[in-house]
Amino acid sequence: MRRSSRCRTFTFFVEQYRSNVQIGDLEKLSGLSRNYMIEQFKRTFGMTPIQYLIHVRVEKAKELALQGGLTVGEIAERVGYADVHTFGKMFKKKTGYSLSRFCASLFTVSTHKEQDNSLPW
Repeated sequence: MRRSSRCRTFTFFVEQYRSNVQIGDLEKLSGLSRNYMIEQFKRTFGMTPIQYLIHVRVEKAKELALQGGLTVGEIAERVGYADVHTFGKMFKKKTGYSLSRFCASLFTVSTHKEQDNSLPW
């Protein structure tokens, strides 16, 4: 993949991760055949386009979870999943935690840090 094509593809994922991204969209964007585009994408980014899309969505979900104030369903919708169960399975597969457990672990780590900061030494 040429540099300009890599940049367009990367930007596309960053901007369009919420939508129903299809391989055909990336074919058109890159101007490459499906198989060659997937091969070049994997060579460039170390994963297939779909794996990268899932990665972007999971990372965005983590960011939203850190901000707080959203339900699992709202987070799922904001990162491009129409079905909360599909999102939950994917999040757990990629992180090892359900989203609620991930959030609980953040709270636990945050609480311990606050307690450690209050120690006199």
